[in-house]
Amino acid sequence: MIIRILAILFAISIFIPVEFHYLVGSLRIEAYRIVLGLALIYAFININQILKKADIIDILLFFFALLASASLIYNHGLKDGIESSGILIIEILGSFYLARLFVTTPKNYYQINMLFATILAVLLVFSLYEAFAKHRILHEWAKNITGHDSLDYRLYTHHYIRMGVMRTTNLFAHPILYGTIGAIFFPFIVLLAFFKFKISNVIKAIAILLGMFSTLSSAPLLAVAFQGMTAVVTRFWAGGKRFWFGFGFVALSGMVLVDTISNRGFFKILISHMTFNANTGYYRLLQWKYTMDDIADHPLFGIGLNDWTRPANLNNSIDSFWLLMTLQHGIIASFLLLFLCLYAIFNVLNRLHKHHPATQWMVKSWILAFMSLILIGFTVDYFGKIQPLFFFVLGSIGWARNAPKLNQILARMTQRARLKNRQET
Repeated sequence: MIIRILAILFAISIFIPVEFHYLVGSLRIEAYRIVLGLALIYAFININQILKKADIIDILLFFFALLASASLIYNHGLKDGIESSGILIIEILGSFYLARLFVTTPKNYYQINMLFATILAVLLVFSLYEAFAKHRILHEWAKNITGHDSLDYRLYTHHYIRMGVMRTTNLFAHPILYGTIGAIFFPFIVLLAFFKFKISNVIKAIAILLGMFSTLSSAPLLAVAFQGMTAVVTRFWAGGKRFWFGFGFVALSGMVLVDTISNRGFFKILISHMTFNANTGYYRLLQWKYTMDDIADHPLFGIGLNDWTRPANLNNSIDSFWLLMTLQHGIIASFLLLFLCLYAIFNVLNRLHKHHPATQWMVKSWILAFMSLILIGFTVDYFGKIQPLFFFVLGSIGWARNAPKLNQILARMTQRARLKNRQET
């Protein structure tokens, strides 16, 4: 009961605007961090339950959190390092084990995803108003209530107006946050609409997609493209290993061909065409170029939260989750996190064909969502509420590890339902 309440509160807290916060020194306390702190305490109390179900993902995630904390303490000293690592651990382990302890059945997975999807669909009304009226009304209301002006001033300038409409933030601190969160739950509602056709599910899918489009951000659109590609992979994975060799060969050949005939190179062309703003794409290339020296000089513990070396005309933001993890916490920590994420994906993918159709579409929705999170993490940073949501999604698939047992339960449920129908008739 407690863990269910915490999961619902976490979902709700994701949609609470950043203006609702309280500063404790340099720390910004928001509702989602309070919920995750309580979830981490609950996890410690139920440590035996966690250890009983622990696997290689738990072990690797623990070591990643340990290395990330060590990097912050190494770079900032004991006091500031512990303060920063405390927040990091709450966001990583708190969200991961909240999902591990709550999302233990297909039913719970369905419920929490449906809650997120329904809220995102309802919010489309505000997104359309914000886009065409060029008025961030939800943040204005939040500012009037709290007195906090927490949104970046640049979000009110012409830089965030494209094609005559304002890039929507809705309840979030940036359009990328809003668009990426929509992309996380888009596969769930789309596959639900295919599995169980209802007009309400179709409307929700369209509403979430329109909300993502209203951000005018390349990240959610790139996520949808990756989800489509991953859907093809899941379709052929079980019996088509040859498909992968052919797909990989054609893709690699295409990259080499483009690189050969163009003086710009494959990745420069890709970034130029996969962003609404070519300057933004080029700036991301510069981030990768100028952070390499810092990474080479600090390979083990990274530079922590310190500033990175760059020309004076570049600002200090890093638009890549994986690059930032490597820069801040070191190569080993970043590799551990990427490896465990890919392991989680392919471990679930290898068992996908074993699932009953009633749960297979849910497992597939997770694969599409999390694979796109891994991939677009190379082009955007998961700042703010996306970081804990990333680890929540990672922890929300543990229930799918035992497909045969799930199939037996579903078979018994189906048999009981048939017997009940016969008795009633």
